[in-house]
Amino acid sequence: MQRPLVTSVAAPAAPAVVPPVAAPSTGSCAVFGHEIDNRTVAAGNPRCRRCGQPFLFEDGRVSHTRHVLGCFLRHHTYIRIDRRAGHNEYMCVRCGHPLLLAVDDDPHEPLAAFPKRVRYLCGVFGHAVHEVTARSGFIEYGCDCGHSFLLAKEGLTRVTHPFICRVSGHRVAFVEQRGRCHEHRCLDCGHTFGWMDADAG
Repeated sequence: MQRPLVTSVAAPAAPAVVPPVAAPSTGSCAVFGHEIDNRTVAAGNPRCRRCGQPFLFEDGRVSHTRHVLGCFLRHHTYIRIDRRAGHNEYMCVRCGHPLLLAVDDDPHEPLAAFPKRVRYLCGVFGHAVHEVTARSGFIEYGCDCGHSFLLAKEGLTRVTHPFICRVSGHRVAFVEQRGRCHEHRCLDCGHTFGWMDADAG
């Protein structure tokens, strides 16, 4: 007598417990870049807020970073991190965007933290820049809107963002550490931004 065919399959054993990981978004990060959030960075270990991958290396590797739309569409929230070359330097506590304003023309100086919207016209038509200082092998330029750039060319009066930077973010490499700020610059447009050591006070 033949045995009946087996028509069911036993349920697989329960998988081992896996620690939670960030929701995968590698496709989005590959196109638009990784996203920094200074409010969650552990000292010396910046990771993408979206996919959890480490980035913003300081060993010469290039990182692809995205525009943080929350800051771009609403406002940045700045704190002061330095005073140098006659300018106050601020950094967004979320995305690391810099704000560099001449001390004599800085309405924010007495504030511990403040919101500031992006000046969209500069992004569209270009930044009217002045030379701030020479450092790290570059000329640092600043716009009256507070945007800063590190570029090799001297004597510039206007800087625009290339189309590739506007659409898909920035390809950045490490420049230097100043205090708690780890500064990076875009290889295409010279735009600078940083991440902050959370444990540095």
